[in-house]
Amino acid sequence: MLEMVVAVGVFSVAILLATSSFLSLQNAEKKIQSAVNIQNNLRFAMEIMAKEIRTGESYHCGTDSGTEPLDCLSGSSSLTFKNAFGQTIIYRKIDSSIQKSSDGGTIFQPLTSSDVRVDDLKFYVVGAPLNDNAQPRVLINLKASGQVGASLTEISLQTSVSQRKPAP
Repeated sequence: MLEMVVAVGVFSVAILLATSSFLSLQNAEKKIQSAVNIQNNLRFAMEIMAKEIRTGESYHCGTDSGTEPLDCLSGSSSLTFKNAFGQTIIYRKIDSSIQKSSDGGTIFQPLTSSDVRVDDLKFYVVGAPLNDNAQPRVLINLKASGQVGASLTEISLQTSVSQRKPAP
């Protein structure tokens, strides 16, 4: 009888250790999945912007909604340009999200999900003026964060986009 009580006690301790290990691994997996979702959301937003900027023209860096080509060496949180279809596109950071307007600034739609907080978005434009003989380039810096469990995950992304113009 004593041997049976000891065996049940040892078995109970083993089951308790296995269950706690399983639960901690499950919690870690949830945190990792949340961090991956934040990274994927930011990469998607960055890729959408880069693709449209690459085929655009008349880059105007600044918070005003002008469409006259303008360099921005010190960076701005807003970029206005004409896309391949002639639409005036505006990308900007407002209310901790990246927003896009395809109608010149009347309606803005978020590119990032609500669980991602965009801390900083900067566009740097070089070569925008038409007669400077420089290939237009846009550098995008993005810093964002998201809640992963009890901790905050911070992510920084950067990409450089050069204009792709068809040969004359």
